Amino acid sequence: MEASKVVTIPNHWTSPKYSLGQRTKQGMIVGVQYYPPNNLLTGLCTESWRYAVLDKNDFSEVAHLEEEKIHPLIPIELRAELEAEIEAYQCKLLILKHQLGAISNA
Repeated sequence: MEASKVVTIPNHWTSPKYSLGQRTKQGMIVGVQYYPPNNLLTGLCTESWRYAVLDKNDFSEVAHLEEEKIHPLIPIELRAELEAEIEAYQCKLLILKHQLGAISNA
């Protein structure tokens, strides 16, 4: 049995607004990183979360965005995106089944 993987956020950090795997207008969140206050990398006095987002139009491209630059999908957009992805997978399944049938009949 595989052990479950749990991420624990220290109590003195704010919780991230978005989660891994969440679909946004920019793409899917594939990474989350916390920056404490007065961090030299961000130059900000306040703490912040940064998100690695897989571009929805170019799956080889990952953008690193601040929390305020992330825009979640509204339910109707999420539904349309999921339905389109399901349809694409169904088409791919039909093609694969056809190819498998061709091998069986050969």
